[in-house]
Amino acid sequence: MSIGMPPVTTTTRDLHSMAHRVLREVAARHGPTSRHARNPACDLAKRIKARVCDPTSTVAADAAFALIADSALTTQDRLEVLETVARAIGDDWNDDATSFLDVTIAMGRLQCVMRRICQLESAGRPEKTNGRCLLLVPAQEHHTFGVCILEEMLRAFGWETDLFQVESIDFLEKRLDKAQIDIVCFSWTNAALASIAGDCVKAVERIPAPQRPAIISGGHAAGQNPAWLVRLGVDYVCDSIHVALQIADIHLRELRADLAFPDLRHAPQDTRP
Repeated sequence: MSIGMPPVTTTTRDLHSMAHRVLREVAARHGPTSRHARNPACDLAKRIKARVCDPTSTVAADAAFALIADSALTTQDRLEVLETVARAIGDDWNDDATSFLDVTIAMGRLQCVMRRICQLESAGRPEKTNGRCLLLVPAQEHHTFGVCILEEMLRAFGWETDLFQVESIDFLEKRLDKAQIDIVCFSWTNAALASIAGDCVKAVERIPAPQRPAIISGGHAAGQNPAWLVRLGVDYVCDSIHVALQIADIHLRELRADLAFPDLRHAPQDTRP
């Protein structure tokens, strides 16, 4: 669901320009020329929502899956449709337009649709790994659908991912030591989980600078206090999965450029006339 904040907040790391490029790419994608082209996807989202929210149907998940499987959309667009449906269901809950039971049933059906779509599309995923991403959620977090969507989108683009439920900071630190990770994505929706969120960020911050991955944070609670996350060490706070994907992609390109030309970025500039 929307968290009512600008798409990206950056820290003082040396990747400030990334945010501006991300916003330009997002604006280009969602500008006037593309809005008309995305209308079919919006209509499909409404139809899928009607299926998964139908309290009388015994085949709601199958009907919703048939709708999206028969569409001509790409894997990314299909997952974005499911994200749109999840946001709409969340908005209904916030507006007291639906009960907790109905929301739980609808989201369970939507989860089934997502899994079937991912199984359907898994054969077409890139063989080459683009980067490594660790996705973190607190053990007490109940709203994990958005993180699952993000993980599947990253996989569709060739990322190697690991969805890690944080129950122990010690165990997280051991996981961080096992392999080189390019990006850590952390999502949390409940403000009561602020303590574990802070501990997770601090665990990543303890990694030496050359190996320390970028940290992207999202979720309702994250959006309520982005300045606190920035002070802790979060690099980017975003309000949508699409923006998170853009950040991950551009960060990986920046990282590869640094590895190819390690002295270029920080080389002194020639200021002679």
